[in-house]
Amino acid sequence: MRIQVQSVKKTNNDYLIQYQAGGALPFVPHDIVLIHGKQYFIGTILKVEPEQALVRINPQYENQLTGSIGLELAFSPTVSIQGADSIVEKLGYFPPFHYDRITAANMTKDQITLTIELSPATVLVPKSPDLEPSSEAPVTPETPAKDVPRYAVTFTFLETKEHVLTPVEAENIILQLDFRYEEADMVVDIDALSGLSGSFLCRGIRAEIAELNE
Repeated sequence: MRIQVQSVKKTNNDYLIQYQAGGALPFVPHDIVLIHGKQYFIGTILKVEPEQALVRINPQYENQLTGSIGLELAFSPTVSIQGADSIVEKLGYFPPFHYDRITAANMTKDQITLTIELSPATVLVPKSPDLEPSSEAPVTPETPAKDVPRYAVTFTFLETKEHVLTPVEAENIILQLDFRYEEADMVVDIDALSGLSGSFLCRGIRAEIAELNE
């Protein structure tokens, strides 16, 4: 859909957009949207009201939030991932899984299970604005390990097909974990700093977050 941007107010990497569209945008918080200004870029919906929305984007695209822009749903984790609400409740947001570590993987012909231990950056920096991660993991503030909660998220991907994946290695660190819709399926893309990477299709996704005890 297209909206007419009336004004934009920036706070850090969040943008409060006043718009006209004949009603509220058809999105819910944590939705990932494809935004079409002069070029396509991604954003995360944080809040939606009838005439304004709070959106997180990479600041390099700030000057494209003007005039008539298009928004298209790329993926809705809280709608399409069973258990995503529990992750949001724990962390305050649905993480992009930048620089997090795959600690267990089980793959059969039609089901894949991945356990991902969250990095300190993911836990300590909620609502990370880093939508386009670099090949270098960020330096996190020095904090005593005992003060940082340790979490792991286990994904179960159901009715998987079209696996194009590299082998699991001793060290499997995610650069970016992307989800998107493709007709009746969901596409899962894993970009990696090291280890397991590739893509596959699935029909359902379950997720569970657990706190790790020493």
